[in-house]
Amino acid sequence: MNMKKYIITLFAFALLNSSFGQNTVVIPKANDSRVITTGVPFMLIAPDARSAALGDMGVATSVDAFSQQYNPAKYVFSEAKSGVSLSYTPYLSKLVNDISISYATYFNRLSEYSAVSGSFKYFSLGEITLTQGEDDPGINVKPNEFTADVAYNL
Repeated sequence: MNMKKYIITLFAFALLNSSFGQNTVVIPKANDSRVITTGVPFMLIAPDARSAALGDMGVATSVDAFSQQYNPAKYVFSEAKSGVSLSYTPYLSKLVNDISISYATYFNRLSEYSAVSGSFKYFSLGEITLTQGEDDPGINVKPNEFTADVAYNL
């Protein structure tokens, strides 16, 4: 009798706990679009080796010159008065050889309680061939993305 209750409970739980994922949207052939719909996804890529090695855990680390990516408020607690960082990362190098991320930051503590900082990140997507169909030879483009940001911390 106990086994029967167990099976009925398991079946009811499985039936009531069904989940649904994303819905598929059918795009008509005339408007066939393969555009990535995420906004600026390269900003999620860690520009420095320390944060990348820690699984993008830059918020919970001590202050360093790369803190602009995750938490620029940490610069107020820096022991150094100012700092500069530069990094270059060949991205997805096992797949292609022309995608890279370059990153530069600067920070300066103005007083014991304030700091100013800025950074510039450049993401080169390499060479991409754009085509309109199977018979189109396409054109080669070299797209890139970049961000520049400034922070004042008090």
